[in-house]
Formats: sequence, structure tokens, C-alpha cells
Amino acid sequence: MVTDVGIGERLRNAREAKGLSLQAMEGITRIRAVYLQALEDEQFDRLPAPVYAKGFLRTYAGALGLNPEQLVEQYTGGFEAPTQSIVGVHPVEIPIRPAAQRSPLRRGATLAGIFLLAGVLVIGIFGYLQLRRFGEPVPPETVAPPPAVPESSAEPVKPNPRIPEPPPSETEPERPPPITPPVGGINIEVRASDASWVRVIADGAVAFQGILAAGDVRTWRAERSLTIRVGNSEVVQVLVNGRVFQPTTPGRVWEETIEAPQ
Repeated sequence: MVTDVGIGERLRNAREAKGLSLQAMEGITRIRAVYLQALEDEQFDRLPAPVYAKGFLRTYAGALGLNPEQLVEQYTGGFEAPTQSIVGVHPVEIPIRPAAQRSPLRRGATLAGIFLLAGVLVIGIFGYLQLRRFGEPVPPETVAPPPAVPESSAEPVKPNPRIPEPPPSETEPERPPPITPPVGGINIEVRASDASWVRVIADGAVAFQGILAAGDVRTWRAERSLTIRVGNSEVVQVLVNGRVFQPTTPGRVWEETIEAPQ
């Protein structure tokens, strides 16, 4: 009988501290709730194989903000049987034969073939360009413009006194007013300094549901209303329209609905 190493207790305490059920963690980790329950009860024989036990344990611990490698090391030292080394296997010697060297004659023939192929390609490209140039239409001949008349020989045009000149414009044409951007709506920004579960519902639709890691910065927008639920509020900063938001029910787990200004 293997003694308890405290893996399941640490997982259960971390999940309950975030206010999450096994069904909620099943949606977050994509691991069946019966396997998560087996991890918390340390009944690893209910899992498919030891390799699955390590994978499930690493994913579940990371989703709860614990150290995955530390829990996997505890599982390996307390539950996984040590591997046995294979004894009596003699090494097999494989003879290595040196590759046959290529003769100078074959090498010279290869180089001559490469140069010949390059010359054919150059000649072909040059001939194609010449044929394409010969096939282009001949541009029409340009006619030289007539010589310009000197300004001194041209007679000035006299104004007709019978045709009145148009009055000068007193007012400038009206310019369209500048377009002002629409105002309103809700812009929310969430900054996480550590792992925390967050759910955002914008205008009645789920915009995000999952875990934000340390250093993540996410933004969402709603036109009418926005509901946010935070599982670990101590490591999360929420800004609404650029200002720090203070929840009406502060705590580790809180949910708030924000209405857009009218």
C-alpha cells in the first residue's frame, strides 16, 4: 500500500479556493470529470495509463495555478514503479565500409555537363528576348510641334464693354462639418499578474471563458451591457473605459454586470 503524498489534497484545495466545480474544470481542461476526481482522490489506477496520469496531472495543475513539474515529480517518486534496466544484451558491431571515391574522369564529365547546360540556358534566354523585341509593334512617328509665336507680336485682347464681368465671390463655399466619432458602449480591459479564471459576457453572448496566465492583457467591448466573473480577483486588475473598476462585492470570486452609459 502506497502512502498519501498530498497530491490530491493540493488539487482539491486549489480548485475550491477558486470557487470552481469539477464540471467547470472539465470544460476548462478538456479532461473528463471522473479523471479529475481520480486525481484528487489519488486513485491513479482509474486512469488509462501512467503516461495519461502525468499528462492529466500536468494540465490540471497548470489550470489551477500550481507547479505542474513539482506535482509530477511527487507522483513519479510516490506512485510510479521504477523502470528496470535490460541485462544481458550484447552490443552488435556493424562494420562500416568507406564510400568509394569518385574518379577524376567522372568528376570532369559532370562539371562539363553543368557548364554546357548553363550555356544552353543563357543562349535560349537571349534568343527569347530578341524574338520578343522584334515582335513588338513599331511606335508611330512623332510630328514636331509648330514654332511658338513670340509674345511681342501677339496683339493684346481688348475687353468687350458690352459683356459685364462677374462680381467677385463674397462668401467662400461651405465646408462639411467634421465627423465626430460615436460615443457610448463599454470597453473593458483585464490585466492578470497570475493565473486566474475569467468569464466575459458581452451583450448576452459569451465573449471569453477560460484562464488568463501571468502577464496576459485582454480587452473586450459591449454596446449595451457586459458581465464579468473573476475566480481569483487578487491577481487581476479590471479597467472599465480606462478607469480602474472596484466591484460592489469584493472577494476572491466576484461577478459584476456593467451597463453602458446612456
